[in-house]
Amino acid sequence: MILKIDSSRFLGVKNAKEIAEQLEEIVITEQVSSDTKLPPIRALARTLSVSPSTIASAYSELERRGLAKGLGRAGTVVTRRNRDLGRARVFSMVPTRNEGLALDLSTGFPDPILLDDLHRRAKVELATTTSSNFLHRTVCDELLIQLMVLHEVKSNEITVVNGSLDALDRILEQTTTPSDRFVVEEPSYPPIFDLLEVHKLIPIPVKLDSEGVEPDSLAAALTRSPTAIIVQPRSQNPTGISMSATRYQELASIFAKSEKVTIIEDDHSGAISTSTIRSFRGKVPNRVINIHGFSKSHGPDLRISSIASDFETISALNSRRRLGPSWTSEIIQRILANLLSDSIANESVNNARKTYAKRLSDLAEALRQDGIEISSNDGLNAWIPVTSEVGAITDLARQGIVVAPGSAFHLDPNHLPHLRVTTAALTDPPLSLHMALNAWKV
Repeated sequence: MILKIDSSRFLGVKNAKEIAEQLEEIVITEQVSSDTKLPPIRALARTLSVSPSTIASAYSELERRGLAKGLGRAGTVVTRRNRDLGRARVFSMVPTRNEGLALDLSTGFPDPILLDDLHRRAKVELATTTSSNFLHRTVCDELLIQLMVLHEVKSNEITVVNGSLDALDRILEQTTTPSDRFVVEEPSYPPIFDLLEVHKLIPIPVKLDSEGVEPDSLAAALTRSPTAIIVQPRSQNPTGISMSATRYQELASIFAKSEKVTIIEDDHSGAISTSTIRSFRGKVPNRVINIHGFSKSHGPDLRISSIASDFETISALNSRRRLGPSWTSEIIQRILANLLSDSIANESVNNARKTYAKRLSDLAEALRQDGIEISSNDGLNAWIPVTSEVGAITDLARQGIVVAPGSAFHLDPNHLPHLRVTTAALTDPPLSLHMALNAWKV
């Protein structure tokens, strides 16, 4: 089957990049199935009144974005990802395990040992916490007071949901429509890519450097009229980069010139991040939605993230949620509220934050001595350049060490090879880890 092209959708579109973008929009919004053939290059060139080389370049761009595949004389076919991608991407972060596994550095999870004290405190709170009735407020009073201070917002500008991905899913549902363009960091957390596809959004990747999103890349992305952007201001997953104060000012200046884009800030690591949280709320009011996660700092089973934004956005989120779960368990909310105000629990979180920072710093210093430089400076993960992901992962697997391949965190198939190594549980980096990374260093 050959994809039918309506030339009226390409009016004013002449260069290869614009043609690729329009084809991408057609593939996503019309749910074109994989293996559907794109029109022959010369035929489409005649239809659009452009040169064959322009169409060839457009098809190459689609291949770069992972939406098409060249088959030589057989032409070019769509390779649109299927509905199982969400599951596939999650699994692609974690290579196949085996019984002889000695060290799992692939998960991106916090160290369970550093959560033990919090779990014990939570059990005490659970024993003394009772439920009320079906007339719940969205956020219980005890937690609301603390979240108002955390986010510096009014009581009607905040809500809670069941984790950061649940928050993003609900935000996308309320703020976007299918075929909207959406700016996303490259690389980024794979389930974010999956959610964009579920909501039929067209991703516009922006590059990162050691200080965060690159200003020129962001400025270029905003010229494509996106509806929204998601940024991880600190402990970016997978790179472990936190946005610098200078970069914050640069990006705020760019956002101020783009009046319509909604900025979603995903502070998933929350209190275990050592960097200062820098929100664009003060720079571009009524256009920022902030997500703050508590799973990594206080335990994944709490399943709570807070969302702060303007009254209209929060009202829309709460109204839609009433048709589903309605609210996050008030028992769990009260447990979190009590943990946030408990001096022993706060001491445990502070200790975990310092421990994670030291483990990441120790690995970075050891790699530096081996001639390997990384930009990771915060959070649970190190983003390490290698000459071959497959080669490095294979060597590490022989030593019983599992890491996540960098390819899982990219939209661009032509990315530079990296490994994401979770340093959260890396109490004493084994010599075999250093040897394998050194053997594949760039």
